[in-house]
Order: sequence, then structure tokens, then C-alpha cells
Amino acid sequence: MDPAVLPILVCPRCRTAAPFAHLRHPRCHACGLEPTERSGVLDLIDVAIGGEPTASSTEQRLMESDLVARVYERLWRPTFVRLLAGKGAGAAVGGISGELFIHKHSLSLDDRPGPWLDLSCGPGAFVRALAAAAPGALVVGLDISRAMLDVAAQRTSGYSNAVLVRADAHALPFVDGAFGGVNNAGALHAYDDPELVFREIRRVLRPGGIYVGSTFAEAPSLVGRLAARAAGIRRFDTSELRAWLQRIGFADYEDVRLGDAFVFRVRRP
Repeated sequence: MDPAVLPILVCPRCRTAAPFAHLRHPRCHACGLEPTERSGVLDLIDVAIGGEPTASSTEQRLMESDLVARVYERLWRPTFVRLLAGKGAGAAVGGISGELFIHKHSLSLDDRPGPWLDLSCGPGAFVRALAAAAPGALVVGLDISRAMLDVAAQRTSGYSNAVLVRADAHALPFVDGAFGGVNNAGALHAYDDPELVFREIRRVLRPGGIYVGSTFAEAPSLVGRLAARAAGIRRFDTSELRAWLQRIGFADYEDVRLGDAFVFRVRRP
């Protein structure tokens, strides 16, 4: 695990910056919190204060499944995307390789020094791609699901610049302006409070930093609408999302539609 992550962390309990001297046995020098580091994952969920997070939707509960985590990249995600986004999403989103190309290009990896945050990283497909594309930069993968992070730890073990963190997207455990870019693929629709996540993303981006996300658009088909409702998934109108992000303080909104899904890009001024 790359120790370059230490200066950008904050303690999830007392919010002290750079709270840990090392990663193998982390302990906050301000409040004494001792998060766990196991199997290549730094767990920054403070269970003593709030307990274990509780899934509030069907999709969130499924993301905690060991079986779903193992088959997520090759089977679960492609099937799920085609059901909710239709054939128009095709290989660009249903097949992760096409979406990886779009996200990496949108993040402008070659023009920015990083570090990079892959928010709601799941089993680590984008973490691996970003770490390989920017070998000299720190890449942090964050998720709240233990099952997903266990799989991600196995699959990213060969990338020395990748760090995996367990935390809540609504309360990111990083200092202000920590990242040059935030990648957020296929998770926005599942957050309990997207606005809070947007504000946290803006906070941890440095000025000029890029936020790239992908999610589901409003679906014209009855099947798509019913499937989303059954899973507790939020769909977004692109014009409303643009206005929402601009109100929070992002600029230069762009998006590309892929069936009933889309990838968007904004910048922190």
C-alpha cells in the first residue's frame, strides 16, 4: 500500500489531517482512533460512533454480496447496464473496456499529476486501469462494501501505486484539494444523498480538478423504469444534473449519451 496516501487522509472521527504515521498499524495521533488495515484495505468506517453502515436499497444490499462482487465485472454489471440502459449503451458501458476509454480520456490523465480518486470503486476495474495509465501517480480506490474491496484487493495487488480505502462517499476521509481528478463510474444513482456526495467531491478536488461520472438517464421504456424502481435506483435528467452541479460550484459541464446511460464531465474552477 503506497504511503503517499498518508498526507491526504483525515481521521474519520476527529477530522484531523494526516492523522496516521504509517499504514500497517494506523492510529490517529489526535484522538487515538485505530482503524483496521487488512488484506490491503484501510478501513476508515468508525463503527464505534455510527456502527456499520446500513444499506437502504436493494442495489446497495446486493453490492455487499461476496458472490456479486466476484462476478460483478464480467457478468453482473454488463447485464445490469443493458437492462437499465438498453442496447444503446452497448459495449461502451455494458462492457467495462469501452467505458474505461471514455473515463480515462475525460479525466485527462496525461495532463494532470494526480493523485486520482476512483469513488465507489467496486472490485477495482477502474483502479487498475488508472494505476496502469498513471504509474507515477497515487490512485485511491474507495468503496463502502467490504465484499467489493476484498475482490479489489486481490485484483490490484500488482499495482504499487494503488491504495484501497473503505469509507462512505458522503463523508470522504481526505483533506481539501487532495486530488487532481475524481472518477465515479456507475454509482451516482445509488447514493442516498447525491448532493452531499457532489459537495464532498468538489471539496477534495484541487482547483482545476476534473470530476467524471457515469449514471442512468431518464428512461423512456417501461421495463427500464420498473427495473430501476424495483432496485431503488435514481435516474437523472441531464439538464437538471447540469444545473445541480453548476449550483454547487462546478463548471464546464459536458456529457455524452450512451443509450439510457451517460458519462458526464465537470471541472472545479
